[in-house]
Amino acid sequence: MIRVKLSPDRLRLLASLTFNFVAKAPGLLAAFVILPLISRSLGTSSYGEFLSALALGSAFCLPFGGINAVGRRLLAGAYGAGDRAAQANTFVTTIGLSAAVTLLALLILALSSGRSWTSPVFLFVASLPVISGFLNVFDNLRASYNEHYVTAALQLAFQLAIYGAILIIGLPRGGIALAGLTMQSAYGLASLMTFLLLVIRRPFLLRGRLTAPGSIIGPALGVMMADGAMALLLNLSVYWLSYSHQEDLAAWFGTLVRLFQSFLSPVMLIFFPLTTYISMRWGGMTTQRQRLLHKLFILTGFGYGVIVGGAMALFGPLYVDHMFRLNVRGDRFDVLALSLFLGAIIAQKTYTMLLYAVSEARFVSYGTAVMSSLAIAVAAVLSLRLTPVGVIDTLFIAVGIGVPLVLLVGDARYRRAI
Repeated sequence: MIRVKLSPDRLRLLASLTFNFVAKAPGLLAAFVILPLISRSLGTSSYGEFLSALALGSAFCLPFGGINAVGRRLLAGAYGAGDRAAQANTFVTTIGLSAAVTLLALLILALSSGRSWTSPVFLFVASLPVISGFLNVFDNLRASYNEHYVTAALQLAFQLAIYGAILIIGLPRGGIALAGLTMQSAYGLASLMTFLLLVIRRPFLLRGRLTAPGSIIGPALGVMMADGAMALLLNLSVYWLSYSHQEDLAAWFGTLVRLFQSFLSPVMLIFFPLTTYISMRWGGMTTQRQRLLHKLFILTGFGYGVIVGGAMALFGPLYVDHMFRLNVRGDRFDVLALSLFLGAIIAQKTYTMLLYAVSEARFVSYGTAVMSSLAIAVAAVLSLRLTPVGVIDTLFIAVGIGVPLVLLVGDARYRRAI
């Protein structure tokens, strides 16, 4: 018999993985019960504009991905080294940068899209993902201590409370603001609570200073150019359909995107705490183990990407047709293009979660940004002859083929360097 030694760090990792999966159950309730309820409450046109507002707000969250990834890596490294001063400075600097980005994003969002909505309440809905993006920084900082199970448990409690109340009370017809709060508030409240619990347990974190923001901004730009480019294209495609006065088709695209986020969750559930644990011990690992982890993550990313892309192509339209009463839906080519793009996002997200936990990963970051820019250029040239949906399909196919090539070349480079 082989006895497995569970150190305190390994126990916390196991708790994070367990609570992450338990906390996912209400998310399925949101996808299969709450979202159809919102659709019926708002009607197809308002529902499409509602999803477009959420998508546009999510597009403004791209800086948070870079700040969170770098801040989490630096804080985990300082924690692993037992350096309290570095922990406090990283904590305060990360939150300060995120707060500044939030204010700027909300200002740009209001000025750029304030007059594009049929009702001002949609601007409020668009601001909710930005606020949630800022609050999510607390989840990442908590995860630096290998304690994401705290956040997951809080998310479970708040989701059950909010979704249960909506199921009992119901949504009023046309309740756009309440629908937005229903989709976003559980995560924000959990983030606020995890922040309070974190500083109560480690009050020294509040004594840090805003020092060397460039140590976060520089590496964060690379993450933004990779993860941000993919998320930006996905969210803006939904908003652009609504902006082009195709709200019904935006409702169809936006619903599939929301379903995709349910498929993306297992990646976050497993690899978010796991990569944090790895980053705390990366420096002490052998070269052989580091190479093995690179190979494992890229194979897992491509394998899961194929599974998700295939599932979206086969079952996504069935889900929308069965659960929603939408007037317009895309054709098979639209489904194929979207599924290819979503599979590429899964592969990229899985592999870069390891890369960003242990390095800056400049080749993959800038390579993804360049490939996305080339795809945008191709789509822009063809936009003179294609419909708005055709432009989106072209963009999705170009990125869905180009980004996996960047990942393969980048993996070969990183493993050779190791």
